[in-house]
Amino acid sequence: MKARIRPEDIYSKQLSWLCIEPMLVSVRGRDMAAKTEIYRQLHEGQQALFLFYSYHNHTKSLAEFYWFSAYNITQIKSWNGIKNGMRFFHLDEMVNVLDQIESLITDHNWVDEVWREVLPTDLEKDPILLQRTEALYANYQAVAQEAITHMNEMILQNQEMYLEID
Repeated sequence: MKARIRPEDIYSKQLSWLCIEPMLVSVRGRDMAAKTEIYRQLHEGQQALFLFYSYHNHTKSLAEFYWFSAYNITQIKSWNGIKNGMRFFHLDEMVNVLDQIESLITDHNWVDEVWREVLPTDLEKDPILLQRTEALYANYQAVAQEAITHMNEMILQNQEMYLEID
């Protein structure tokens, strides 16, 4: 399963997204079984992109970043998959940031060996949590842009694995 890319998009800053967009769009709004089925049809590099963008595309605001990080860690349990995907692309700095995010979520929400409900409003109620989350979010945004650039370069070096040019 490969994405079809227009020739003018081959050097796009969005190349890694374009290579996984059709797969993610096809499962938008569907249940976890449908998402898992598509995911299993992908090779390891595509799986890395799938999990990264399913997370990254939900980090557009501070509250969304906090809540969706917790959701991936505590509910759908995809966090290790996201980190392994970043390891696939040799993105150690991103793995380090993801580990820091995981520590933040765990420190604040793992209480008496039970996950407490995570709410976007947690940030409004806890100034220390807000400050830690803001610092991590700024770091995540910078490292994510570097990661996307690196993934784009890796895809260009291995085009036959990821895309077909229209």
